[in-house]
Amino acid sequence: MQVGSDHWWDSDSNSPTYNTMQICKKAQCQFDTAASENLNIPQYRHAVVIGVNKSRTPGDGSAYFFHTSGGGPTAGCVAIDDATLVKIIGWLRPGAVMAIAK
Repeated sequence: MQVGSDHWWDSDSNSPTYNTMQICKKAQCQFDTAASENLNIPQYRHAVVIGVNKSRTPGDGSAYFFHTSGGGPTAGCVAIDDATLVKIIGWLRPGAVMAIAK
């Protein structure tokens, strides 16, 4: 999926769509965009949802991705170089389980 400026990951723990991707204009989103993440950034050019907190329990974690490194640390995501990430994405299939180790 290609994302743009209207694609968000809802991290507003008071929102019924918590921990899901939403598409809306910032001023029209039904959740707190300040508590959420706009997905239109270079690090998410290629990305995979890790699947943390699949039950979407508010406060148990949101917006964990496997994405391209921006050169610095992440806030909980896993980031690697883009070429390697693209190779891994090519191997993934629905239901795949990834083990990530240092």
